[in-house]
Amino acid sequence: MNGLLNLGKILLVGLLILLLVGIVKAGRREVDFSELTAKVLEKLEPEKMQQGDELLLRRLYGLNGDELEHWVLYTARDNMDVEEVLLLEVKSEEQIDAAYKAAEKRIEIQKKNFEGYGPKQLQLIAKNVLRVEGPYMLFVISEDSETVKTAFLRSL
Repeated sequence: MNGLLNLGKILLVGLLILLLVGIVKAGRREVDFSELTAKVLEKLEPEKMQQGDELLLRRLYGLNGDELEHWVLYTARDNMDVEEVLLLEVKSEEQIDAAYKAAEKRIEIQKKNFEGYGPKQLQLIAKNVLRVEGPYMLFVISEDSETVKTAFLRSL
């Protein structure tokens, strides 16, 4: 009788573990990065921006595009504009910290660049959105930062 009770306890614990694993995996959704990018960019005016390449990603953020799962970068065409969006998916959790810190550093650099003579630009920079959700990070400086953030979150 004692053996049967122990077997029941073991089966119950195993079932609980399976349930927890299922709940955790159900919370993570696979997201098509190109669809995520499209949803984010439709809230911006990417034609007023220029798409950045890997060199620009490295120069502005110190990130190596080859080490990221996916990424897209758009920056302002004019040096006096600050609109910018970086959307990325990392391969590992360690990368998300580095990407987040790189975006924070970019914010500080842009503040210094426009301090003293770019009040409108400084207001936009102050309204930036820097958001991490799982392996995805969104960094945006735009009049529509909050709308872009909402599109990002809904797409995940």
